[in-house]
Amino acid sequence: MINFCSYFDKNYLAKFLNLRSSLENFNFKYTFYILCLDDFSVNFFKKNNFNNIIIITLNEIENEYKELLDIKQNREIIEYYFTLSPFLPKYIFEKKGIKQISYLDSDFYFFQSPKKIIQENIDCSVTLIQQNVDERYGKYNVGWINFNFDYNETIIIVNEWGNECLNECTDIPNNNSYADQKYLDKWVTKLKYLRVFQPEYTCLSPWDSNSVIEENKESMIAFHFHGLELYESNFTSGFYQFNKKNNQKIINRIYIPYIKNLISIEKKYNLKSSSIRHRRKKIFTKFLIILRNIKSSIKKVYYKDYHSYKIR
Repeated sequence: MINFCSYFDKNYLAKFLNLRSSLENFNFKYTFYILCLDDFSVNFFKKNNFNNIIIITLNEIENEYKELLDIKQNREIIEYYFTLSPFLPKYIFEKKGIKQISYLDSDFYFFQSPKKIIQENIDCSVTLIQQNVDERYGKYNVGWINFNFDYNETIIIVNEWGNECLNECTDIPNNNSYADQKYLDKWVTKLKYLRVFQPEYTCLSPWDSNSVIEENKESMIAFHFHGLELYESNFTSGFYQFNKKNNQKIINRIYIPYIKNLISIEKKYNLKSSSIRHRRKKIFTKFLIILRNIKSSIKKVYYKDYHSYKIR
């Protein structure tokens, strides 16, 4: 049995269901522990029965780790969500007794079964995926981490990670941190039984070069659809965020099938995907987001990152 975990609110619910649908294409047993960040998501899973999904509510996490409540009111919603990352696998280990668990961002999608790569690396305390992105954002992709709590060093590093996220978890990179991700950089020197994978052997992402994606699109295990924005009849891939021109072969081979499946799920369950990153509270932050959105829109046009799709 393979154990996965993820967290999301209603805005990423459809993307999670798309992730789950990709796992259903492969013949292996798994359990998915999900931290539902709002009542809408909790109620959705109460109304719709998925026999391999176990719900964890935000109240359960916050009641167990009350230090989260001490910083909650002073964090933007996306920063608070990032802060939760270490506490989900920690909770599943401490309260559910699960020792081996893979954390996944909800906007992942599997094109091949992850079973082999997970089972072949149970002799590791943690496995990370290196990423080819500006080092201000960290050297490793927090979107897929395999934890093995049979090793004492795993709970030690997860506890340390939790304390670091409680101390600072901004989504604006600085010298010390970026969200929940840059803290992973130090794990290489702290974990004796850590293993690091290159993205072309595991998970590719929009920030990988077009040539790497093109060369490995048939053999990759998963793709991380970070930055994907879906509109009424078109979408942006997120490539513009990394100053990349789009490759139509990549769009057709990877993005279009994902989006068609996502829309089918949205229609089936009457859901709508959106981004949580821009839902903020503070006036000054809202002003910064407006400026960022203007810049983003200009880059989308310049990099021709608008694509139409047809659902047949």
